[in-house]
This record gives sequence, C-alpha cells and structure tokens, in this order.
Amino acid sequence: MPLRPPHPRAMYALSTLLTVGALTTAGGEPMLLRQVVATGDVAPGGGVFDRFGAESMPIVAPVNARGDVVFFSTLGRGGAEEGLFVWSRGRIGAVAREGDRVQGVGRLSGFGKHPAPGLNDDGTVVFAAAITGGRAVEGIFAAQNGRIRPVALSGAAAPGVASGTLAGMDAPVINARGEIAFLATVRRGRESMEALLLSTRGQLQKIVAQGDPAPAGGTFAGFGPPAINREGAVAFGGAVEGRAVPGGIFVWKGGRLRMVLGAGDETPIGGIFAKFSERLGLSDAGTIAFHGLLKAAPVAAAIFAIEDGRPRMVARLGDPAPGGGHFSNFGLWPAAGASGTIAFAASVDDGPSPVIVVRTAADGLRRVVGVGDSVPSGARIATLTLLPVVSVNTGGAVSFAVVPTATGEGPEGLFLATPGP
Repeated sequence: MPLRPPHPRAMYALSTLLTVGALTTAGGEPMLLRQVVATGDVAPGGGVFDRFGAESMPIVAPVNARGDVVFFSTLGRGGAEEGLFVWSRGRIGAVAREGDRVQGVGRLSGFGKHPAPGLNDDGTVVFAAAITGGRAVEGIFAAQNGRIRPVALSGAAAPGVASGTLAGMDAPVINARGEIAFLATVRRGRESMEALLLSTRGQLQKIVAQGDPAPAGGTFAGFGPPAINREGAVAFGGAVEGRAVPGGIFVWKGGRLRMVLGAGDETPIGGIFAKFSERLGLSDAGTIAFHGLLKAAPVAAAIFAIEDGRPRMVARLGDPAPGGGHFSNFGLWPAAGASGTIAFAASVDDGPSPVIVVRTAADGLRRVVGVGDSVPSGARIATLTLLPVVSVNTGGAVSFAVVPTATGEGPEGLFLATPGP
C-alpha cells in the first residue's frame, strides 16, 4: 500500500448537514454513502472530534449487522482528550471517555495505546483501556446501554498459567453470544509471555500461551490478534519455534486447537505460503480471510480465503481491479463479514483511482469506493489513511476512514458504504 505522510491535526471539517449521498463507482454498484463522523463535529459529552486513530496505527471502526459503527477519537476543546463512540441510525453516543469511572475499578485514563474496539450485533462494545486511581493499571471492558463492566484486569491471576498474572491486554473481539477473546501479556516472576484468552459468561480461560506445543510440532512463540465467530471458534495467526513450520493460521474451538494452514504449504496458484497477515477475518461459517506473502509463486502476494479447510484465491497482484487498472498492492488486514463477504483495501496501477476499497459479491469483486470519489459534502477523498483498514458486516456494508493529505487537501472522517437496492 503506498505510504502517505501523516496529516495535520484538525485541518478539515465536513458539513454535518450533508451526511448521506449516492455513490456509483466504475466497476461497482450503487452504494449509499453515509458520513459517520468528521473532524470538527461536536462530540457527545463535550469537545469536538479531532483524529480517529493513534499515530502510525490503522484506524479500526467495526460495523455490526444493523449498521452501527464504533470508533476511537481524540478530542479537542473538551475536558477529555479521547474516547470511544458509537454511531447508530445517524446519531453518535459516547461509549466511554477518558476520566469515566468504572465502579470498583477506577477511572479510565486513555485508549490511545489500544484504539481497536470490538462490536457485536446487539451493540455491546469491548475495548482495552488504561486505568488510574484503582486496583489495576489496565484492563478489558465491555460497554452496553451506558454501563461499563470489567472483563479482565491487570494483576489478576492468568488462567492456565501457573503463578502467572495479567500484565497487559489488547485487541478484544466479541461474538453474538457475548464471548470475548483478547491478547494478553502474562507476567511470571521476571519473565513475560504472550497468551490468547477467552471470557465466557464472566469466566476466563486460556486458549493458548507462548511455549505451549503447536499442533504441527514446535512451540508457540507469539500470536496475532484473534477473530471470533458466532459459534465460538477463535482464529489467529501464530509464530512457532522449533523443528516445525515457522508459523501458520490456527483455529481453536471448544478446547480443540488445530492448524488450518502453515508456512510452506502450497498455494492454489502455485508456490508456497511464506507469511500471513497479522489480523484475520472470520465468518460465522468459518471462512477465514487473510493476506498471504508467497514464495516461488507467479505473484508475490494475494488475498485468500480458507473454506472447508482449503485456501482459495480472492485476488492477486496483477489481476484486473474492478473499475479499471490492475492490483499492485493489498492492505494487510482483510475483513470478513458474518455471511462470508470479504473486503479489503488495494493499490491500483493504471486505473482511475490509485487506492480503492473492494468487497466480494456473488458475481466477483465489486469496487466500493476509492481515492478521488466524492463524499456527501461534495469534497473528494484524498487518501484512505496511512494504513487503510476496512470493516464489513453481514449485509456487505463497509466502514472506512479517510484523511487529508499532508498539505490539507481532502476530508477527514469515517464513512459507511451500504449496497443500494
């Protein structure tokens, strides 16, 4: 993905009166484009929205089945410096703001270290936050209907790790049943180790930890962020040490852990898989979407989906891009909706737009939006952020972020593109 220079803070504000527009893109389908939030909009609880991500980190804004979008933002001209918010049916509400008190825990002191919340279809938001004035320094929390409850707190015993205590937590995700999976750092004496944990009805259990045996041999050395579906399956990328494959994609369900794809496995287009994306997409039917770097293959990289235990290609470098041109690079974090729709960002050579967002459909790939397209205010998209990341729901609606250039051209905000009738 072409690297874009960081943008100045609060350089552009969209009109809040123009929030909905029709978008028909070349090689695409009619889309209803809604403005979720823009820099300069008034934030609930005080202040104005400033930026929607932390420096040099992708902007993650999940969308659920009913079209709600949850997002992180820094704030200006208000008492709090940052917070988490949810857009639902055209209105924005606060999920949690810096300084909010969580009963029995302390005050939330920031989200910028982990600005990647999770969201399920009933509107429950999960997030990691730092804590001050309490018995822990950080934790995982769940928020619903104005109530925030702790899921896991630093200093607590780490399940399944003898003499281990939780030291840090990140990347929480939640499914329709309210199960929450997340990354954790576990301290044991003077040593620290990584683990993946699962919270079910308030009880924590270990999925896997650094040093545990891997299914194909060797021991786990590290993990990517988890993905979880309605059935309670947790998919993740893992690095492996020892006389075995150096890494792979793994699925845990009901206490059983298996490797579904390993580094060195043959790809469906020739050559072998060399590396996998850090973050995966996972559908309710078990489809896993990922970005793969390849070796001894016709191309260097492609987007793949694992279905029924076998990988298939979704798009590869050099393929024609919907709307014109050819794919020249892919965003590293493809997304998968509950129904199996896959969405991703891509760079394009020799096309009308240098960077586009694409999603799968029954008849192939559809262009959702791209640099140069107009947003409802009439402004034209200048960039799709430094590290473009999208989210997609079961109906194919895609959320994405846009930012201005280093010299201030273009809008800044979050948008939701929904397939038209």
